[in-house]
Amino acid sequence: MPTVPGMTFATVELALARYRLLFKYPFGTAHGLRDGTDAVFVRLTQDGVHGYGEAALPPYLKYDQNAVIQDIISFYLNHKFDIEHDTLDLASLDALCPPARAAFHVAYIDLNNSQLSRCIGSEFVALRDSPMAQSMVTLGHSEVDDIELKLSELPNAAILKVKLGAPNDMDVIRRLKELDARKLFLDANQGWTEIGQAEAALHAVGVDRVIGLEQPFAKDRWDLHKALKDRSGVPVYGDESIQGPEDLERAPEAFDGVNLKLMKCGGLDVAAQMAARARELGLKVMLGSMSESSLGCGAMLALGGMAELLDLDGPWLIRNDPFQGLRMEQGQLVLDGAAGIGVEPRSGFPLEFDPIGA
Repeated sequence: MPTVPGMTFATVELALARYRLLFKYPFGTAHGLRDGTDAVFVRLTQDGVHGYGEAALPPYLKYDQNAVIQDIISFYLNHKFDIEHDTLDLASLDALCPPARAAFHVAYIDLNNSQLSRCIGSEFVALRDSPMAQSMVTLGHSEVDDIELKLSELPNAAILKVKLGAPNDMDVIRRLKELDARKLFLDANQGWTEIGQAEAALHAVGVDRVIGLEQPFAKDRWDLHKALKDRSGVPVYGDESIQGPEDLERAPEAFDGVNLKLMKCGGLDVAAQMAARARELGLKVMLGSMSESSLGCGAMLALGGMAELLDLDGPWLIRNDPFQGLRMEQGQLVLDGAAGIGVEPRSGFPLEFDPIGA
């Protein structure tokens, strides 16, 4: 991998912040119900210019804040004074765990592009081959009586993503059909064990209204996903089954599309490579998130021209987003800033960054 031009790594200062992103409502998936997501924010500084990155760490990831922080500190201190690595060799980042790598890589290219007064999307524009993807917003697992209020608080994206895999799936579907006429994307998060459950949900919604069905079965049940793909008539997307580039090569046998996330891929560079390869394999591409703030979701938006669908709605699900600048306009995600990621720290929710190696 090439080095990143424009900066001398030995002069870049690192600071880290622990944070907990809190949901507006307890967020339910088939993984369980939680009130928030632990996160680590990275700040890299050179000559008074900052670059930011985010590692969001839901409990079903095997990494916690301490692991990510120690990973980043060790990498930074071991490279800062190494003359042979005076600029950042992207291959050296592979020593980091995926969420730590993603946070550091995004912070580094945010800093680099902010110094050059350009948006990070310009680094990936040559890889784009389609218009900006359609945006979705998410309704987590809900009691039927709560659905109307939750829908009223979500922006008016063209597509509604619905978390299923709970005992009240059919009641939720019936209520949604009364309240909302949008196309639906169904996400069971490994919550089903039989093809009949998926088929019942598709029948209840109406196949013509469903634009995709995500990871209905356990991540190792490639056989069930293949069987559903072959008979449902609805695109089946892999999420938990697709962790890295090695899983992508096998994906076409069981899936029509893949959900790529920064915390799984380990950086925008890897996500871009995976998106390009997925399209070569004939797979649809969705860019997802793990309920990141405007920072993480805004960064992933840089790859929007490589996907069909965007599931980058974390800022509308959390109540203490420490960044601002990502918004939805006429159903599409847009960024306010013209340099770097395009977002900036929000003064109302200050992050307490601790400098490393100062």
